[in-house]
Amino acid sequence: MELKQRLQALATLESTYPHVLSVYLRCREGGRDRRKENLIFLKNRAAELERVLADDKKGIEFLRLGIAKAQLIREQDLSPSVIGLALFLKGGEVIERFETSIPFEDQAAYRRFPWISQLAFIGEEFEPYAVVYLDSRSAKIFEVALGELVDTSGIKSEVHRRIHRGGWSQMRFQRGIEGEKKAHIQEVADALASLVAAHRYKRIVVIGPDKPRSILKSSMTADVARRVIDGERVDSRSADHELLQTAVDYFRKAEDEEESAKMDRVIREIHSSSMGVSGLEDTLTYLARGQAFEVLIASELKQTGAQCDDCGMLFAQPTNVCHACESKKVTEVDLREAITRTGLKYGTRLEFVKNHGFRAKLGGAAALLRSPRV
Repeated sequence: MELKQRLQALATLESTYPHVLSVYLRCREGGRDRRKENLIFLKNRAAELERVLADDKKGIEFLRLGIAKAQLIREQDLSPSVIGLALFLKGGEVIERFETSIPFEDQAAYRRFPWISQLAFIGEEFEPYAVVYLDSRSAKIFEVALGELVDTSGIKSEVHRRIHRGGWSQMRFQRGIEGEKKAHIQEVADALASLVAAHRYKRIVVIGPDKPRSILKSSMTADVARRVIDGERVDSRSADHELLQTAVDYFRKAEDEEESAKMDRVIREIHSSSMGVSGLEDTLTYLARGQAFEVLIASELKQTGAQCDDCGMLFAQPTNVCHACESKKVTEVDLREAITRTGLKYGTRLEFVKNHGFRAKLGGAAALLRSPRV
């Protein structure tokens, strides 16, 4: 199951007893194992949660089962290469588990529903993509997901070296070589088409000499070609990590350009078609109504707001009464978490924006709408 589907399943999960224990751990820092710090964090956080639960003996019992299971996994059931660990537990049962090479911030929450904003941020920030290194004789395809190299495929075709002959004989032999090179590149294109069909990569970074890259792009299907970020010529002797770093630099540049383009589009839609809104309050209103097609929020958002338990309306500041339905069943919420959960429920795209001009231009939150604002 893809990450997006797993996140949507978590976003719609709600449980009274046992509550859901959400645990995020940063397991390594550089080359240092943080197991001791993780276990101390879990112990201290469990004590804090038990104080909040007070006389809820049943809740405390399930919490202790979940904490014990998380501690056991951290002590005995974790690869040394894992940097980020996310666990979702009901009592002593693990309902979801994620391991990444991207660090999480240590966090533990015990609520009726999973705490998913950290995972959603990692999923959006490090969406699966493919990296292709190509020359006229061989190719490497790297599949990268959640910031971790998950698979590599090598494609090698036997292409004869140029033989120096004169006249017509040389031309005829070279046509044969060119045919073999094109067949090799077509094989790469076919492999990419299969991978995109299976994994729906958002982007494909192609690096290598100009001519093979050009032939590859002309051999791709339209669906694959629109995902390609052009790379540059690199030394064929480069190590895999150097190839990947080159690709990641292109990927980050493309992400920055996409963020800027989305901000510009929201501004255009606000002024031309009423299909956009900006500012946290308006963004929350249209998101809670299910009218937001895509929501942009500042990646550093840390703010407490409120959500109505009856109608689901979101507010940028804590309040005792819902301004939409006048219900008094209003709960204080972490807005980043509430936005993530509500967005996943409605199938709204979420973009965590890192652009420094986002707050000045759009107030730190904005949305593209499914229908004109009212």
